[in-house]
Amino acid sequence: MSDSATANGEDRDPEIELFVKAGIDGESIGNCPFSQRLFMILWLKGVVFNVTTVDLKRKPADLHNLAPGTHPPFLTFNGDVKTDVNKIEEFLEETLTPEKYPKLAAKHRESNTAGIDIFSKFSAYIKNTKQQNNAGE
Repeated sequence: MSDSATANGEDRDPEIELFVKAGIDGESIGNCPFSQRLFMILWLKGVVFNVTTVDLKRKPADLHNLAPGTHPPFLTFNGDVKTDVNKIEEFLEETLTPEKYPKLAAKHRESNTAGIDIFSKFSAYIKNTKQQNNAGE
């Protein structure tokens, strides 16, 4: 990489802030599978990012201005707000590319749908706050 590329900031990590649904305590990461998925993608990519939990009962006013009408998860990428989870996943895979970041997309497209029923059942399981209802799962 040339000195001019480093001086232009091309070698630096992007500034990413992931906004996720807060747990019942209002601070920890909540039980939203989409929030968890975006967190895991960023973590597996090895990118440096910040996480902000959002208590939906007391959503801060500055978040209304940042992403009006949107509920977590969403993220900011170098100041640009991204709100659609599927588009965020595609954007991260297209933007955070090898050599610096690993490719996470499946080699075989068919594998993208192989566990779709597992994901939906797992999502229902982690969203269920009544443990006795999970006994038969």
